[in-house]
Amino acid sequence: MNILKLELKKTNIKPYFLSAIAVFVCIMGLTYILAWVPHLDSGDKNAAILFSTYRGIAAICNAIALMSFSILASAMGYRYLTKEYCGVGAILLFSYPINRKSVVWAKAAVILLFISTTMFLTEYGGFLIFIGTDSVLQMVNDTLVPGDFMLAFRNALVLVCLADGIALCAIRIGFIKKSNSVTIISAVILSMLLINPVAAINEQFLPVLFLAAAALIGGILLTLNVSHKVKRMEI
Repeated sequence: MNILKLELKKTNIKPYFLSAIAVFVCIMGLTYILAWVPHLDSGDKNAAILFSTYRGIAAICNAIALMSFSILASAMGYRYLTKEYCGVGAILLFSYPINRKSVVWAKAAVILLFISTTMFLTEYGGFLIFIGTDSVLQMVNDTLVPGDFMLAFRNALVLVCLADGIALCAIRIGFIKKSNSVTIISAVILSMLLINPVAAINEQFLPVLFLAAAALIGGILLTLNVSHKVKRMEI
């Protein structure tokens, strides 16, 4: 816990916090755009049907949020984990009288804590904001039931776990080459492979839940592998 507190003090998350705000603003803007699609006479009929419900709009926006925050987490992971073990940074870290594995896990925990919090607030918080404003604007011709709030909450939690797993996997892949580009590209590819089932999460919840669990467990195991690599590193 003390190591985690030290990492939180050491880590400058301001650039990534601003990036998370930018993602939130973009996704909120997209939400209102999608809600307006059914009102366009020239719009696609299938799209109009999909975007005529709160669930349909939320599912599409959540899929985009998954990709956005997976990429943001992978970039953050390279900066605060992978890059730290390159060159002079590694010498400084290894001079600390702290278990090397504990430092790796503390860094990973900071990344996941930040991404999980900001992504959940973007997904579920954005959903609540949209519901509140739409009660005035009346853009969506749909009736809310209490179950919709629980559904949105459930989906947000599952997709946060999926994004965490994707980020950890991408960080491990990028750690091999110590490359920021490889890390981010890995996150893009992994999230793109999963974006279709995520967009249909309301109809395919169990498969998405399984994917989230598999990704998170795989990411934790790969982070464990990174910690072993760091422990055996020579400087």
